Amino acid sequence: MNNENKDNLIPAYHKMMKRVEETQKVSTTKTLGQHIEDAKEKALILEELTREEAEHIGEYLHRDLHDAADFIVNTEQALADWMRFDLELIEQSLLDMFSLMVDQTRTELENIAERARLANEWNSGEIIGLGSLCCEICGHTLNFHKPDYIPACPKCGATQFKRCFDKDIS
Repeated sequence: MNNENKDNLIPAYHKMMKRVEETQKVSTTKTLGQHIEDAKEKALILEELTREEAEHIGEYLHRDLHDAADFIVNTEQALADWMRFDLELIEQSLLDMFSLMVDQTRTELENIAERARLANEWNSGEIIGLGSLCCEICGHTLNFHKPDYIPACPKCGATQFKRCFDKDIS
């Protein structure tokens, strides 16, 4: 990549970020990845970037937003802590744009974490395939050798279970 093309990538990153922000305001049902894909396609249609450049910038933008959102979710600290410098030094419109995208990414990460948590929870009345479940309350193990409905815990009557692993089974 020559220096002339390299110099165009910084403004292109900013432009792609702006396009993502604009599409987020119009469509809240799309994921951040879909918004970035739309911004990349627009840059290609307008012949602002080559496909390779658009892919790279999309990856950079996604990486930065995901990293910031992951930091905020995992540490419960603010965006300023992630940046490690004074937010007053950043142009307000750029900060607003980045914050909006980080917020959507944080929400997506929280939704993924919640789905993962729920995916690891079994309840009475649901069907399970093979394996063992441990009662969330008393730890009693239920073994399933074929698909079946999950009953209430025969020991304590609880209705929530988690997957048992060798170390959990007693």
